[in-house]
Amino acid sequence: MCASVLSRCGVALSQPQSESQSVSCQFCHLDVCVTRCIEHNHTLNQLAAAYVKLVLAIGHHDPLYVDAYYGPAEWRAEAQAQGLSLDTLAEHSADLLSRLEQARHGLPCQSLRDRHYFLFKQLASVAVYLKRSMGQRLSFDAESQALYDTRAPGHSLSDFSEVLAKLDNLLPGEGSLTKRFDAYRSQFIVPADRVSQVFTAAVEQARLLTKRHLALPEGEQFRVEFVKDQIWTAYNWYQGNYASLIQLNQDHPLHLERALDLASHEGYPGHHVFNLLQERELVKGLGWWEYAIYPLYSPISFLSEGSANYGLSLLMTKEERIDFEQRVLMPMAGIEGDLRHYHEVMEAYKALANLDTLVCRQLIDGEITREEAARLLVEFALYTPEKAAQRVRFYQANRSYAINYHHGEASVGEYVTRKARDSAQAWEVFAALLARPRVASEITR
Repeated sequence: MCASVLSRCGVALSQPQSESQSVSCQFCHLDVCVTRCIEHNHTLNQLAAAYVKLVLAIGHHDPLYVDAYYGPAEWRAEAQAQGLSLDTLAEHSADLLSRLEQARHGLPCQSLRDRHYFLFKQLASVAVYLKRSMGQRLSFDAESQALYDTRAPGHSLSDFSEVLAKLDNLLPGEGSLTKRFDAYRSQFIVPADRVSQVFTAAVEQARLLTKRHLALPEGEQFRVEFVKDQIWTAYNWYQGNYASLIQLNQDHPLHLERALDLASHEGYPGHHVFNLLQERELVKGLGWWEYAIYPLYSPISFLSEGSANYGLSLLMTKEERIDFEQRVLMPMAGIEGDLRHYHEVMEAYKALANLDTLVCRQLIDGEITREEAARLLVEFALYTPEKAAQRVRFYQANRSYAINYHHGEASVGEYVTRKARDSAQAWEVFAALLARPRVASEITR
């Protein structure tokens, strides 16, 4: 049995050996039987292909469901040509779940057991999404558990009173806190004609810093496109072959600190790096096709959004970030102001992040109307009315997906801190999470 074949199932082989001889798995370092490993991996390959085709078929009904795909083109064409109904796809998902459960028994190494667990969680989420598409309604928490393998902590409005009081003390002027916050931030708006230059500089800096810690594929690239009339602020559309399209929505102004936030989230070490590492390590490296498709409303989004939010804290310390913004981005944008005080305000403001989940949960569970949701975002999250209306549209379109940002960031941060002794090891733990994703139940305590 040649080494190149064995490497595709996660087995490291230093020299040719007989099929009955045990070798060491490159992931779990246990002795496994070569024949058993290859047989079980082949079974999982077949189930993974069926899973990918199922997700593609759902994408025929809901184009937003398939966030990225870079597998065989004929699989997409086949899904489109068949045009299977949701009822038929639900039957296929139930059958596939049963077959995957049977495949769980006797897996010879931890690598394949991990692969199976991830695929099972993804497929179970697909089955729930199909039921939801056919009219089944779940509560916010039940839906988030079923789709993303976790529930966000509960909060009440009173939990944020201390943060709002702190912001009240930090912000100058008179009038409502929302208006004072908006007026204060306005001095740090990047002029529209300089947004492209500032955002590109932020992405390039994030890329430079990321490459100091991660070996990225030769030729990896991105391009930036500016759009309008979207319910999101920015989006990464991964194209495959280590390339991304990053879209920046210009419906609302870009504030200075958001340049690095979005550059790291959408690009480095966020979504762009998250996807390209999986493509290199799992799709091209091991031939595991389940990682060549990204169903948006599924467990992988918890790690995708959480790691993208967390990445900037690994890239830069607070002082390094202030230094870069002061030296490079502020002159580029033509902005003047007390940047250190601005970051103090924005650091306090970030503590309101869980309001996002609170308001979304109440809206989805029917406790408040969309108008009341927008009012709460203005009054407590300090959104402008226009931004609040956009966010409510996001809630209605994406429902419990909102948990993946702040709950995801906190969970990834706690996981990395728990596993790493120092900053160097933190990058190792983080990179391992990106290159071999784990679902929420494996990350959270």
